[in-house]
Amino acid sequence: MKKCSIAILWIALTVVKADAASLGTYRIYLDNKNPQDKFIVKNRSTFPEQCEVSFSYRLYKENGQVVKLTEAEQAERSKTTLNRIRYSPRKFIIQPKSFQYVTFNYRRQINDKTAEHRSYANFTCSTIEDEQQKVGISFTPNIIHSVPLVIRTATLNKFDVNLSFVNIKQQGSSVSFKALHAGNRSFYGDIYLVTANGTELKTFQRNVVIYPDMIYKEFAFDLGEFHDTNTKIVFQENNQYGGTKSFELPMKGAK
Repeated sequence: MKKCSIAILWIALTVVKADAASLGTYRIYLDNKNPQDKFIVKNRSTFPEQCEVSFSYRLYKENGQVVKLTEAEQAERSKTTLNRIRYSPRKFIIQPKSFQYVTFNYRRQINDKTAEHRSYANFTCSTIEDEQQKVGISFTPNIIHSVPLVIRTATLNKFDVNLSFVNIKQQGSSVSFKALHAGNRSFYGDIYLVTANGTELKTFQRNVVIYPDMIYKEFAFDLGEFHDTNTKIVFQENNQYGGTKSFELPMKGAK
């Protein structure tokens, strides 16, 4: 039996994973080795929650800014991803202090081309409240949580990603630069400051994503007390989401 990745989605403005990650700290990732991702949607409120799963798409400019798309354009661009998944249930009601699993399965296609497909899974939930006089039922405004959904149709060795760094400006403890993306898959991971021999000093940013349609992404960090020491900024992929690479940008200090 293949091991499934299990995430926990809290309804009520808080979304966490099994490792206590917050909204945006994970994505649904499917490939041949990881064909299933199983979510738990929990209702912590005292009222039932009515939920529905839908999908949207985000297109990015070369600098990482989002391109505004119509609903029809998003639906069209999501087709290649949705053709490769099955998910259930699509609509459900969660009773108070209870939960619901939502399972995503990769649907392989014969002679599929090597590609990374993506979309966003939107969990839209409304609280069902009984009217005080029991006249009818009212719904609170929808709460929508969007989770990146990524599918890779081939093994990792069929994909490549590379980050290089330009426009590096270091003044005092401040550093800024551009990370240039090359390759046919996304980068997803964390950014650390480490010593020259690899000892971690601080975490700059977690859950950084750079998609193939982003030519570059700009970053700015404060080296703090380590600005006068020889260090490295390291972009480290999260192997839970199909990546094992790391990329380094040396920082030269006074020492």
